[in-house]
Amino acid sequence: MSHSHAIELNQVHKYYGEHHVLRGIDLNVEPGEVVSIIGGSGSGKSTLLRCINFLEEYSSGEILVKGQVIGYGSKPAGESYRLPEKVIRESLRDVCMVFQQFNLWPHMTVIDNVASPLRLVKGVSRPLAREKAMGQLERVGMAHKADAYPGQLSGGQQQRVAIARALTMEPSIMLFDEPTSALDPELVGEVLGVIRDLAQAGMTMVIVTHEMGFAARVSDRVVFLAEGLIEEQGAPEQLFQAPKSLRLQQFLASWNERQSGSSLPAGIAVAQEVEA
Repeated sequence: MSHSHAIELNQVHKYYGEHHVLRGIDLNVEPGEVVSIIGGSGSGKSTLLRCINFLEEYSSGEILVKGQVIGYGSKPAGESYRLPEKVIRESLRDVCMVFQQFNLWPHMTVIDNVASPLRLVKGVSRPLAREKAMGQLERVGMAHKADAYPGQLSGGQQQRVAIARALTMEPSIMLFDEPTSALDPELVGEVLGVIRDLAQAGMTMVIVTHEMGFAARVSDRVVFLAEGLIEEQGAPEQLFQAPKSLRLQQFLASWNERQSGSSLPAGIAVAQEVEA
């Protein structure tokens, strides 16, 4: 068993009742790598991400973060059992997740939203927590809104605050679940800019996204999911300019049509992003 991977998935399955959502996922993410997961609605993208962070219990297989199995232990007879919640959270201490919705506390100012997890989870003093929070707000360009309330911010600003809140926990791995899907189109760029800066700084990231152009520009590797299986994966140039899978070709053609309003060969619009 290799311990060199930041994240390792071995034959991961997930069922909801009889619905087989993930159908045997094998995937490794290396330290400092940015992996974008794309695919149609219902392909299992968000479920995969939530299983990595154990917000969803996977049904079988194995997920490891930095060599440590997440969620389950094994008895001498080989039976698996769910680990205590405290042990699970400790094994995920280096992982933070940013969701579609911002999940900010509306009654708290921006800086208190960002500082509170440090105080509640790590027991950091109020002055130090606020100092660290301000540093992360500066990092995402939101220090000037430290005393504002979430209701006074745009969606893009709220998402940047949510990213700052995750960063205060000093994770080495960030998971993003469609971080721009709840935003108006004109606000998407500011959030993607923050994520791009994190990528350039060497943060390990797994990003579920419907922004193909962004995935093309920021990713080291793109994974295309279809019906709970990895249909194709590789460098952005490979997937977007010369997709091998018919399903991926059809997916990109559909995306291109939605973006351009006209039918284009699969991958052309995204390929232009790669080459830009």
